[in-house]
This record gives sequence, structure tokens and C-alpha cells, in this order.
Amino acid sequence: MMRPDDPGLTPAATRWTSQRTAWLLFGPPAFMVAVRWLLQLADDRQNATPALSLAPVSTMSGTLELLWPVLVALAVLLAAGLVIRRMGWRRVMPVVGAAWLLLWLFGSGALLERHLNRQGLFLQGATASATAPAAPVTARVMTRQFKPASLRSLGGTELVLQVGGLDIPQRLLIDDAGAAALKPGDTLALQLAPGRFSGLFVTGWQASPTTDSH
Repeated sequence: MMRPDDPGLTPAATRWTSQRTAWLLFGPPAFMVAVRWLLQLADDRQNATPALSLAPVSTMSGTLELLWPVLVALAVLLAAGLVIRRMGWRRVMPVVGAAWLLLWLFGSGALLERHLNRQGLFLQGATASATAPAAPVTARVMTRQFKPASLRSLGGTELVLQVGGLDIPQRLLIDDAGAAALKPGDTLALQLAPGRFSGLFVTGWQASPTTDSH
């Protein structure tokens, strides 16, 4: 396998190799960004906010929960360094390129799966459903904290709830000013709906009479 600076490569071959490298480096991330933009555009055209995800609170300790992604990344980098040192950079390059491509394709697929999982589920008032909704589920607020906006979400008020019928406390992020008035001990009436593939989503919520409602 010849490198771009090998004397045996013609100028045309060098340009072709450089173009392939550029496409491999920047093409997959650009594809994922395009997929995310198209899915967001589809959500915006629904004239409603996608349902809120209800996620179980992790049983890991707070420090471990924050550090495990870093530990995994370090382990992957260490393993890659050992493989490159043993086999040589030129022999490993095709494998690295394939792994890079699959990584971004997997991320794009995860975005599509998340979009389809909540397809048809939109946030609405607890009494505003056009069809008869299921009976609301009572939830008690255990903790409340403000979450700033980030690349992953718009931020808002994160609640840890003890939901009736579920053994594990659930985490719910609400981007609504009314949720800021909630405090531990308050109760909520939640409209729940399952995702197409997995998970539970809140399609409507209403606070107790002593607090503001959505």
C-alpha cells in the first residue's frame, strides 16, 4: 500500500488518495449532521413538542456515572495504540477507516431509531387529547434541579419522580417555566405512552392543585 508521498504515485493518484482521505474524515460526520437536521425539521413540522422521555434513575454512584464514558474512551485509545504498535500504522489504517465509518453510521442509525421510537407521541395537556387518554398515573416529586442547555438538550427542570406502578425512580426533564415551581413532595398526574420500540414517554402532565399546572 503506497502513501500519497511515495515516489511511485502519480500526481493524479496523489490527488485521488487525498480526496478519499478527506471524504472519509469529513463525509460521515457531515452525513450524521444532515440526518439530525432532517429529523429535527420533521419534528418542527408537527406543530407540537415531542413527548418527554421518562428514564430510570441510574443505580451507579454519581462519580462512576460521570467517569465511565471517560474510562471507556481511554481504554479504547489504549487498545488502539497497542494494536498500531504491534501491527504497524499502514496495516491498521483500513481497519481504522472502517471503524470510523461504522461509528458515524451507527450514530446516524441511533438518531433515526430515537426519532421513530417516539413517532406520533407529542406533548399535550393532560385533558387536551383528541381521543380518550388512558387514566393518568400519579407521581410524587422526590428531587428537583435546574439543568442548563447543552448539545444534548434544551435544558429545563429535571425531576426525579416516584411513579405509581414503577419500582425504580424515574428522571424527567421538563422545558417549561411551570415546572420550576414544583418542589419535593408535590404530586403530578402523568399521561404515559410507550414508545414504538421501547421506553415510556410523558405525553401530558398536570401538577397538584397547590402548584402551577401545564
